[in-house]
Amino acid sequence: MKSINILSFLVLSSTLSLVAFAQSFSSENPIVLPTTCHDDDNLVLPEVYDQDGNPLRIGERYIIKNPLLGGGAVYLDNIGNLQCPNAVLQHMSIPQFLGKGTPVMFVRKPDDGDVVRVMTVVYIKFFPKITSLLCVNETVWKVNDEALVVTGGKVGNENDIFKIMETDLVTPEGSKEYRLLHCPAHLGCKNIDVNFKDGYPRLTIVDDDKKFTPFVFIKA
Repeated sequence: MKSINILSFLVLSSTLSLVAFAQSFSSENPIVLPTTCHDDDNLVLPEVYDQDGNPLRIGERYIIKNPLLGGGAVYLDNIGNLQCPNAVLQHMSIPQFLGKGTPVMFVRKPDDGDVVRVMTVVYIKFFPKITSLLCVNETVWKVNDEALVVTGGKVGNENDIFKIMETDLVTPEGSKEYRLLHCPAHLGCKNIDVNFKDGYPRLTIVDDDKKFTPFVFIKA
């Protein structure tokens, strides 16, 4: 009989200890079970803002401008006697390169939202005053074999993907400055810079991660 009482006491003590242990975890130290959801899946990237502090929106028109002293707006021009203009250049504060720029539109798949966020896929499309119907579909940015940004790309082509990245720079008015990157799928991103090529200030891709031209976005 004594052995049965002792056994019962031990079982009761063990049960009470387990209950106390469980209560301590459920109230003060809850156990978080692993799930199949990753933090990155719920990560909301910062919005890209225009010069007035409003989020950039898919489908709206903007002027891309270099805010540095002597810089200017990005524009489309025909500098090679081609059937359609395809050179992506930057105006400058010198007589032969003065201008107001060519409006662009950021586009992508409709289900990705209507706000442009940093380091997300966008395609960049000019909206120039084109009189030839042959050139209407030749306005999407791409990068050619000479590392020059030109038009003739296609929305949806993985080689014609661009992204916008934040910088630590701000204009004297307090607007955020950004860098543009060419980011073909399955390859690393490269900065967009402005360099003279054949006498013209051309947008080009560069291998140096520290070399880039800052840009702001102005609602057109």
